Amino acid sequence: MVLFFLPHAGGSAKSYSSFKRFLPKELNVVPMELSGRFTRSAEPLLTDVESCVKDIISKHHQLLENEDYAIFGHSMGTVLACELIRQAAAQGLKAPLHVFLSGKNPPDEGVHCFENVENASDEEIVDFFSANSLSSNAPVPDEELMKTLNKILCTDVRMAERYSIAPEEVSLDCDITVFYGTDDVLMQSVDMNSWQRYTTGKCETIPFSGGHFYYTQHKEEICQIIKNKLGI
Repeated sequence: MVLFFLPHAGGSAKSYSSFKRFLPKELNVVPMELSGRFTRSAEPLLTDVESCVKDIISKHHQLLENEDYAIFGHSMGTVLACELIRQAAAQGLKAPLHVFLSGKNPPDEGVHCFENVENASDEEIVDFFSANSLSSNAPVPDEELMKTLNKILCTDVRMAERYSIAPEEVSLDCDITVFYGTDDVLMQSVDMNSWQRYTTGKCETIPFSGGHFYYTQHKEEICQIIKNKLGI
């Protein structure tokens, strides 16, 4: 069994590596890195969800074709998860056995950080994410590195905000588990139960105390839920 982790805006594969500590060794935990980010910084910085997913399917095609797998996506990762499921089905690859979605409303709902993200400057995006504890980027003394981190964040935010997909385009049959932080500023006007529309299976919504990155305080509990849902 493979568990793919899909990153939040500005996040890296490393953001989820610590989950391995609470998951069994027989589960193949694969945090995905998007092209042009972090360990893949020498590659092109892809700027739309469809291209990013096409690239990671190409990188992990063998696993998606031959192994049973589940997906965990947080924030922008939920958007990537929906597109991955759509593209995998279009290519005749396996469907996931379970999908874990965290910290974001369904992508067909008009709930966004910005009224029009195309009109938001990089500075406005960075300031909004910093002020609302929505970014995992801690300030660093290296000015050039900080610029790079902010560029990745803004690229990710723009492509996540642009993306929309209807439930019938995803057409899941497996169960979904939805997590969110009760103090997350993005969750205050969202009904996370509406993810049920994306599957014919069951959808369970589980709230946790905390903000957008609530899972840093509840990692062990979340991993126990993952193990229970996957039967491992």
